[in-house]
Amino acid sequence: MTKTRDDLTISEALRDPLIAMVMRADGVKLEDFKQLLETAAVKRAQRPNPVKKFMNIIQSNPAATCSFC
Repeated sequence: MTKTRDDLTISEALRDPLIAMVMRADGVKLEDFKQLLETAAVKRAQRPNPVKKFMNIIQSNPAATCSFC
């Protein structure tokens, strides 16, 4: 199987043995870690896309384009 990404999915992180060892050492419960990851994923998905925002600014304001291009 060939991966095209470097980050673990939530389910992969929850099954990762090294992460499990660190969680045990820190006293973190699996369900708490799962909730943390899911909350972070939702917040990340809600963030505006900075590239899209930049492209919208350039399209609506020709003066904002690079003068060196």
